[in-house]
Amino acid sequence: MRIGIDCDGVLRDLIPDIVGLIKEKHPEHADKILTPESWDWEDWLPFWTEDEAETFIFEENSEKLFGRDSTPIKEALEDWDILKSWAIKNGHELVLVSAQREHCKDITREFLDKNGFIFDEYNFTKEKWSIDVDVLIDDSPEKLEIFDKRSVAYGRPICMRQTWNTESQKKYMTIDRLSDLTTRVFG
Repeated sequence: MRIGIDCDGVLRDLIPDIVGLIKEKHPEHADKILTPESWDWEDWLPFWTEDEAETFIFEENSEKLFGRDSTPIKEALEDWDILKSWAIKNGHELVLVSAQREHCKDITREFLDKNGFIFDEYNFTKEKWSIDVDVLIDDSPEKLEIFDKRSVAYGRPICMRQTWNTESQKKYMTIDRLSDLTTRVFG
């Protein structure tokens, strides 16, 4: 089995890092940040336009938010060796399937390597449905839905539980942490 795994929201704690950086660099907005209930910046960063949020995240702070020293999700770090050992034992491949902007690909790879998130294959694409995987673990409602409809391998989406994907949790198998794969999904 080929298991596709997203990075941001599954391995890397991007949203909390964005919130923390806004509070640090723009304390005047600290009390205006809403609970993220989507990947649409303007829904939970109402003080900025989409362009302003994009500039802050992807231009001014891309190294901090996507680079080698960005924050891994604690449970992903705890579970990775368990998942990797289980995959090897059962003949499964772990495949990165992550939509990264061009200037974030190399620094994301540095983040993955630094934290020991070593994959059998690496794919950086927004068209996750085009990657030949049997399942895709992702937190993006949009990516889960498109994968469900268009997967080239007729793969199954698996939702990584986050505050911004409550509707997806009702539609797709949902996990709280990567180690859930070893017992709930395939056990």
